[in-house]
Amino acid sequence: DGVVSIPMHDGASINFRAVPPGYDATDRQAVTAYLQDASARGEVVTGLLYIDETRPDLHEAGNTSMQPLVHVPYEKLCPGAAELARIGAR
Repeated sequence: DGVVSIPMHDGASINFRAVPPGYDATDRQAVTAYLQDASARGEVVTGLLYIDETRPDLHEAGNTSMQPLVHVPYEKLCPGAAELARIGAR
């Protein structure tokens, strides 16, 4: 049934299973039913299971920069002790 069993150091094992074919991560009711069925079988489901494409992504919600931090100049990332103290005083 597509289960991969990984032995742990203490002799126990963890079983991994992919979501079933046809799984629709955008169907909230189907995802809820899947989670309830898994719980009834004693399984703990993890991973990205539900996607609501009508909601803003994290960059939009947090109003963050799309520029990777590795490309932001050090002076902008760390403006210096005086500027940090000014920001902290707010």
